[in-house]
Amino acid sequence: MPIDYSKWKDIEVSDDEDDTHPNIDTPSLYRWRHQARLERMAEKKMEKEALEKEKKTTSKKMQELEKKLADASVDSKSSIQQQIDEVKAQEEAWRKKEAELEEKERLEPWNVDTIGHEAFSTSRINKITEKKPEVKKTDEEDSHDMASFFEKNESLLERIGTLKGGAKATEIFLAEHPHLACDYTANWLTIEALNAAIFEQEEKMKTMAEQCIIIQYLLELSKSLNAVATNTTVQKQFFKKFESAEPVYMKHYHDEVKAFEDRLKIRAQTKREAAMEEAEAVEKEERIKASPGGIDPQEVYEELPEEMRKCFESHDIEALKGVAQKMDEEVFKYHFDRCIASGLWVPGKADEEEEEEVVASTSSEDVPDTKA
Repeated sequence: MPIDYSKWKDIEVSDDEDDTHPNIDTPSLYRWRHQARLERMAEKKMEKEALEKEKKTTSKKMQELEKKLADASVDSKSSIQQQIDEVKAQEEAWRKKEAELEEKERLEPWNVDTIGHEAFSTSRINKITEKKPEVKKTDEEDSHDMASFFEKNESLLERIGTLKGGAKATEIFLAEHPHLACDYTANWLTIEALNAAIFEQEEKMKTMAEQCIIIQYLLELSKSLNAVATNTTVQKQFFKKFESAEPVYMKHYHDEVKAFEDRLKIRAQTKREAAMEEAEAVEKEERIKASPGGIDPQEVYEELPEEMRKCFESHDIEALKGVAQKMDEEVFKYHFDRCIASGLWVPGKADEEEEEEVVASTSSEDVPDTKA
């Protein structure tokens, strides 16, 4: 008898069950996906349990009312019958909700947390997709193999990352290069999609994200069948089912791609902010090293009173002298000493009297020159 593949045509991606190399800096993208799916499953389970509880309560209440009705007097029967009608309406509402949940569960794609095992009556699948036992690699070995794969297939990976046309384009490309149906390709696409998101190359990011999800769907199906994704027969079966998928499953696929794109954007924003913070920290360290007293000149400048800051902005020594006369001596001396320590004010060997006039009661020994 021919094998029925219909149960396998739509399976929810679950990359977190795959072993990913620690050098891939986006494993959280997979964990978030799996966590979100588990939360949806937990919510559905709680909803079903609540429904069962309500059904039992309603059934018990109905039994009690029917017993009361049998023992009631003629005058009270009308009131009890009204309560029974209300309970029946509740029961009907529960039955409809239960039917809706069952239908929703029937249409929901399988994933590795819910998938069952198909009992095949022949050995045809094993003949097509023989899979040798995998030898567990060390992190170092896997890193080396992945780097080697990237290097050997650099041009092909770049081509698959720019494919447009969805699954059909991927099918044609993999027919020529079936060995690209592997975890390393998915890793490369994830990394490059993230890089595109970081540099805000949205079209490039979207194309790579879609290709990545297609490869991951194929890998998930092959793993479920204990097959190798590089087998051309497995690939043909996958794309055939993908092409004939019902609208509800295609909607799920497009939602998956969109969710992946959103996670890439969030991750990219985080990395951009981290890179900016790191660059600012390096710049600050360099400014501190270059300052005479080991103080960041930018921080000193930002903390200056507004009137002093304006003098430094305009390089106006005369205005600074006026500020020194008006401002509290201790306050002015504190900020002026910090300006010297940070390098905002560079003492020179010019007119000593001029410096004394600027710093008022400060004890600077050298006559200053200014630099903003």
